[in-house]
Amino acid sequence: MTDETQLTITEEELEQARSEREGMETLEPYLEGPADDGTETAQPTGPASGRMISAAAFDLIVEFEVSNKALYSKKYRAPIWPEGASGVTIGIGYDVGYTTEQLLKADFGGVIPGSMIAALKPAIGVKGAAARQVAANLAGSIDVPWEAAIEVHRDKVIPRWTGLVERSLPNTDALSADGLGALVSLTYNRGASFNSQGDRYTEMRAIKEHMKKKFLSKISAEFRSMKRIWPNVVGLQKRREREARLFEQGLRTS
Repeated sequence: MTDETQLTITEEELEQARSEREGMETLEPYLEGPADDGTETAQPTGPASGRMISAAAFDLIVEFEVSNKALYSKKYRAPIWPEGASGVTIGIGYDVGYTTEQLLKADFGGVIPGSMIAALKPAIGVKGAAARQVAANLAGSIDVPWEAAIEVHRDKVIPRWTGLVERSLPNTDALSADGLGALVSLTYNRGASFNSQGDRYTEMRAIKEHMKKKFLSKISAEFRSMKRIWPNVVGLQKRREREARLFEQGLRTS
């Protein structure tokens, strides 16, 4: 079995995984708001969940979005464009191109200065290559410290994604905080594509079927099976393995 330390994502792997797009528009039916593939996240607008995912799950999501505090402070405090269909992205993968002015204010109000939120307004709704120049224009005026990014991600973003998972899959109340968190990480990365058709989403559909039948012990194998989709993207292969192990840990402790 691969040692856990070998599953830590490197900076190079992180950049490769961030630029790997599934096509944001294809997942529009599965998000309760603007479309995204989940890799650089659109913001679901449905109710937030009252459940907390585990600290291990939260840390996993953060690691596979920005690695750690040192790398975040070096590369991600200012707005970036992660390429593909992304918009201007701030914080922990918060894509301004796929949010709304109201939601942006609700999420970052009181966390970063109001002048910064106002400065981000031109980035709302701008996606794809057009966002590159917008990100460059904003680089000198937007600075989201690590603590602010974590606060928004923990208190605003992840609860909405947890709620989306709970509404997308049956029997989530049978899951531990680790198990639920593993599925939140998956959904955050791939979108709530549990009803999508085609070979690419075979495992996503299978997870929903396993949840329906409460065959929880079969779900970790679906995480691992998805690695076939990204044979050359080590970062996403590591993420799926870590999610599988976290889900298994949840089964052992529930």
